Amino acid sequence: MAIKDVQAYIDRHGLVETEDSEAGKPIWRKPGFDGVRGLLEIEEELSRFLRERRDALNLNREQVGMMVGLHHEIYARHERAGAKLRVTRLLHLAELLDFSPVEAIYAAAPQFFGETEQEAEVRFKLVMRMLDLPAATAQNLLMLVEELSPESDAENPAKPADPKRRG
Repeated sequence: MAIKDVQAYIDRHGLVETEDSEAGKPIWRKPGFDGVRGLLEIEEELSRFLRERRDALNLNREQVGMMVGLHHEIYARHERAGAKLRVTRLLHLAELLDFSPVEAIYAAAPQFFGETEQEAEVRFKLVMRMLDLPAATAQNLLMLVEELSPESDAENPAKPADPKRRG
């Protein structure tokens, strides 16, 4: 059943109404560090990330296009933000170019990791370090963090998730 007061939801989550050339009508967004960035700008940041990642691996567009199953000119559109990057394609590229999707999200929208740029950078670095931990160490760290947490979600399932905890 849908909530009755969508405006209360909008207000509670700090969403603002904005115009975006990609949407063509008013949409609601959560401002980042420098206000609301356009969807095209976010797409451009993802494209820049992919291009830099491919270059760092000394691969050309033709090689990546072949591995993705696209003609290199079609793949190049993703690197120029001329084609929308679907999540499934991003995940495939993460496999091929050996990066975590978390890295791509941080490159395009660091505000998902914290309230300030500094906080976001710290949390991003922490997430990346955790991803590199051996499984047993990650398990031990999780138990430690759960022990240090004043109230875990497992102990109080009725408690709504903290909207700041996204990264």
